[in-house]
Amino acid sequence: MSLKGLIVISPGTRKLLAITLSVALLAVIFAFFYYRGVNRSEDPRVAEARWFMAEYDRVSGGKSSYALFHLLDSAASIYNRVPGYESSWERGVIYNNKCSGLLLMALYDSTITESEKNTLLDLSVSYCDSSITVYTGWLDEWENLSEEAVVQRLLLDMNKEDPAFAGLNSARVFRKRVRDVLLARIETPRRLSVSYTNKGTAYRHMMGQDSALVYYKKALTLWEDNRTAESNLSVLLGGEPLKPGIIESLFPPDRKKANKN
Repeated sequence: MSLKGLIVISPGTRKLLAITLSVALLAVIFAFFYYRGVNRSEDPRVAEARWFMAEYDRVSGGKSSYALFHLLDSAASIYNRVPGYESSWERGVIYNNKCSGLLLMALYDSTITESEKNTLLDLSVSYCDSSITVYTGWLDEWENLSEEAVVQRLLLDMNKEDPAFAGLNSARVFRKRVRDVLLARIETPRRLSVSYTNKGTAYRHMMGQDSALVYYKKALTLWEDNRTAESNLSVLLGGEPLKPGIIESLFPPDRKKANKN
């Protein structure tokens, strides 16, 4: 008996398969045009910098993250020379990524000496402070502006006649940057909270318990749902690390929610 004779597909199953394949095909087509549109909406002047940062996020995460800092350095070099980006929150992300990478090395690389560990912790604090400076400076400049004021400020640095925008819809690129800035005003307090959490962790491992306490509490005033800060604070005070409940694991708090009191 042939294989075709062994496999019998009912009319109902054929219909279900046809529907499933049609939905899958539509999803692929939608994704293609959606992400194509998103990519063509990004500021081409910093597109390569965003690629470097995305690549770092993709391949980093272990104790050898330091070996990948050249990706962050390349992104920073681009941001530093493009008008409007030299003091933007993106540079704060780069500094804090370096801080996190050095912390991972200091805390989990068993091959380093105690002296090397302390050097890494000191350097991580230095990068953390740089991220805090960038984030707070950017928020001071942008947080309280109206949307119209944001638009006017961005117009100073995004000239539609710039050759970099050739072949692109410059108006769409500009609108995307406006949306990015408005979203960053919500996200950056959370990013700042993460920086303070990292700083608290570095000080905790340098036996600066009082300073660590201050920074964990500061992190939680900026983002009350910062579970990493909350768990580290619990450990610092002699408690146990906090584990999320079942509901919170399934439905984690909105990371865009920030307590600005």
